[in-house]
Amino acid sequence: MSETTTPSGDEHIQFNRPANVGRRIAIQTAVIAGLFSLAVCVLLVVDYSRRKAKDPLNSPGYQALKAVLAKQPQNEEVKEQIRMVDLELRRQYFRQRRFAAIGGLLLLGGIIVGVIGAKTAVTMRRKLPMPAPETGEGDADAATGRIGRPAVAVLLLFLIATATVLYMSIRSNLPEDIDGLSAGAKPAPSGASPARPAPATPIEPGFPTDEEIARNWPRFRGPGGLGISGYTNVPTTWDGGSGKNIVWKTPVPLPGNNSPVVWNDRVFLCGATEKKRQVYSFDAATGKLLWQKDAPGTPQSTAKPPKVMEATGHAAPTMTTDGRRAFAMFANGDVAAFDFAGNVAWARSLGIPQNSYGHAASLTMYHDLLLIQFDQGEAKSEKSRLLALDAATGKTVWQTKRKVPNSWPSPIVIDDGNRVQIITCADPWVIAYSPSDGKELWRVKCLRQDVGPSPVFAAGVVYVVNEFPSLSAIRADGTGDVTKTHVLWEAEDALPDTCSPLATDQYVFMLASYGTLTCYDAKKYDDPVPLWEEDFDANFTSSPSLVGKRIYLFGNEGKCWVVEPGREKCQKISEAALGEDCVTSPAFQDGRIYIRGKKHLFCIGKK
Repeated sequence: MSETTTPSGDEHIQFNRPANVGRRIAIQTAVIAGLFSLAVCVLLVVDYSRRKAKDPLNSPGYQALKAVLAKQPQNEEVKEQIRMVDLELRRQYFRQRRFAAIGGLLLLGGIIVGVIGAKTAVTMRRKLPMPAPETGEGDADAATGRIGRPAVAVLLLFLIATATVLYMSIRSNLPEDIDGLSAGAKPAPSGASPARPAPATPIEPGFPTDEEIARNWPRFRGPGGLGISGYTNVPTTWDGGSGKNIVWKTPVPLPGNNSPVVWNDRVFLCGATEKKRQVYSFDAATGKLLWQKDAPGTPQSTAKPPKVMEATGHAAPTMTTDGRRAFAMFANGDVAAFDFAGNVAWARSLGIPQNSYGHAASLTMYHDLLLIQFDQGEAKSEKSRLLALDAATGKTVWQTKRKVPNSWPSPIVIDDGNRVQIITCADPWVIAYSPSDGKELWRVKCLRQDVGPSPVFAAGVVYVVNEFPSLSAIRADGTGDVTKTHVLWEAEDALPDTCSPLATDQYVFMLASYGTLTCYDAKKYDDPVPLWEEDFDANFTSSPSLVGKRIYLFGNEGKCWVVEPGREKCQKISEAALGEDCVTSPAFQDGRIYIRGKKHLFCIGKK
């Protein structure tokens, strides 16, 4: 009979001992996970506070070396030190970003393990076989429960709140609907408004011809985005201080790192601060500011300015024009179109992009479509996309999601003889799309980390470059993933992090930010080593431009070198000074160069 009755107290305790051991393990696991999560959280907060909006290239040591080089421009030892410090600062920055990403995953894992451990401990809590009223003073389990549960709750709330604050500080305000705003928000103006005056001159129907585009400079780096001038009769010498070969210079009201675009007798620029965004139209012949207009915003896009680095600013994307309207985009995701009389044709917000430097991809046109590479966030967030907007109305014609993180290159439109393609770059893919519907045509995996330089195209080959992986030459006639079949050659010397490459049928040129111009043979697939390298006493952000047989190189301090490259060497033709800092790329027209300095728009040419 005793074998079938309820066990005695001692037997019951013996029976539950494994459960008690498991509960203790669960409690220890929860405590360790909580302490681990707390430590990771503290490290993330400390790391974030140190790098919050810091430009790695603004470090005192780096700036001190640059100051020394300014006084000793021929000091090769200082140049080498600057190159080494520049490289190390960038590597540190990338390590910090990886640390933050891994830390976030560890914090999430620690919280999950802690919650599971705590829940398991509560589930396995020992129960007495014969419950009796308790005074509550001598029960260790009751005391532990009274203290432990609130403590765990407070810890979890602290960790969740901290993680939320970190997330909110870097999150994107991208609306759920890319075509509009969140529910309840007022839409951006679209089309003509009854309150606006009619355009002074009617907008021409249709879109520009290839001949019109070739005569003008309608986008970043000119026709095709290739940095190649159709005019060769432009000056090689000038001086901003004395006014030699300076036709005119005009102040630009608001700052911006975008380059000028030119259409017939108009030059367009945009500028912005945290609170204001404007578009400008200048007379190309006289430099007169014809009009300056505020770009309309929305309650969401103007509520809080995006965080940007000084090197990017709030107006980094270069405008574009179809010869009928001028289009501008800003760091907060606002896009606006103006007719040539200065009237707002339409405006809309794409949402504030999540971008670690600030949005910088320039705009481009294909027929009557405005193309926008809107990469942001992380690849897994799937917030990046390529959009085609109707030039007349601003409405989305098509959009394609891109599983890539934030990037800074500008797309180009090419025709390889068989089809027209939009070429885009971002970590890790070069992807080509059809401009008619946004469908993917081909892709190549050859990029890594932050991608800044834009692609170029010559003789059926797309050239892309990124500072750490390589320069890649890709045949443009592929379909699908052609990583293993269409990469003709790769090179790894003197890679740029910002300046876009320059390509011809014979050569490929790259300009590193620390001042090295490198030339490769475009046809030498088997042994892609530099034909030559030439160093310049400057730092560069402006991309190189080709004018006839000459290359124009604008340094950050406003000095320009004109060189004539050959197969064996690079011959320096002349040096010229703008008289103020310059980080933008020039626009070339008949006998003229238009270039934006830090404060002025310059027209260079013979008076």
